[in-house]
Amino acid sequence: MEEEKLNSLKRELKLKQFQFDSLYEFSSAIYSSFRLDSILRVFFSSLMGQLGISRVFFMDRRYGLLRKKGFKLSDSEREFLLNNLKFKKESWFYKDVESLGDEYTLVKDDLLKNGIFTLINLDETGENTILLGLGKKFNRIKLQAEGIEMTFFLGRFMLIAMENSFMVEKMIENEKLEREIEIAKEIQLSLLPEKKTELSDFEFSVTYEPINSVGGDYYDILPKVMGKIPILIADVEGKGLSAALLAASSQAVFHTLNETLSTNPGEFMSKANSLIYKFTGGNRFITVFFMIINEIDRSISYVNAGHVEPIHISGDRVNILKSGGFLTGFTNDASYEFGKIKMRKGDILAAFTDGVPEIENREGEEYGRTRIADFIQKHRMQSADEINRGLFKAISIFSGGKKPADDCTFILLKSI
Repeated sequence: MEEEKLNSLKRELKLKQFQFDSLYEFSSAIYSSFRLDSILRVFFSSLMGQLGISRVFFMDRRYGLLRKKGFKLSDSEREFLLNNLKFKKESWFYKDVESLGDEYTLVKDDLLKNGIFTLINLDETGENTILLGLGKKFNRIKLQAEGIEMTFFLGRFMLIAMENSFMVEKMIENEKLEREIEIAKEIQLSLLPEKKTELSDFEFSVTYEPINSVGGDYYDILPKVMGKIPILIADVEGKGLSAALLAASSQAVFHTLNETLSTNPGEFMSKANSLIYKFTGGNRFITVFFMIINEIDRSISYVNAGHVEPIHISGDRVNILKSGGFLTGFTNDASYEFGKIKMRKGDILAAFTDGVPEIENREGEEYGRTRIADFIQKHRMQSADEINRGLFKAISIFSGGKKPADDCTFILLKSI
């Protein structure tokens, strides 16, 4: 009798030693990788190789995840289990599939058909969203209490490793995103003019305020050609690296065309649109206001390509600059009309992206283009820089500290 007890203790000790060794080997292997596929592969191999389980599946409904080993599942069966293998909110350790109640008949039949006889709950929250399904052992014997307990411990180890892999993946993605933002910011800043523009008979002032570190707005002063100075303001669809790259590509188009087509803004914008369309494929767009300053006769020729309409203030009159056409990048073949205005002494032209008039106060009311025009008219005797600074101070007071919803770029040209 004593010898029988001793042999039983030896077998139990041997089993515990095997379980401990298995757990150590499993934890060492599983933490050597931060890839989800590798973690699950090690987990399944441990269950099948060390515990002799013939088939297994792991389901985590939080992530819509269902992986299996040792049997086949069609897409419809996978979807069925994800949607229907649910239990009431309760704490339980494991369930025998054959003992499931009538309310689980369909799920029960599907599990048994695929050779799954035991369910283990790995979710300690009681939500029952993380489950293991186990088949019989390779010797056709159902898993006993020791094997179920061992599987549970291995499963909990696997869950920790899986959460770590998600965390590492998120960290890597965040690092990539931060680097993308840095690159985009560098690209965007490189697009802006390096120094303040000096004009003989005009004052030029600009405010550039992206809401994030990288926005979709930009402006540019192109090289003077035959005594004429091209200036543009643009709003590129989107934000981040993709918007910065699109802006950089568009700027290259504008600078290239400036050498040959700057005297005709309509022809300039039509050609620019065709070239931009080639690398957007009609899936991205840019709104542009393009103007050419003629310092000799104080005139401005312009094209408005789908941009928020600038304003020309001459005395008590406010003119809206509408001439142009469709925004760029959407269609391959677009034509543009160009408009022309005379800038008398004291006249002011203000061009801006839609983020400026759309700034809201705490009640959700927009500042609007009318307030912009009224402010400029009221302070038109001031310099361009003074008007610009004063306007944004007035906008800030109006908003009550509410953060703008979009980038804000504002350029002001005053004839002196």
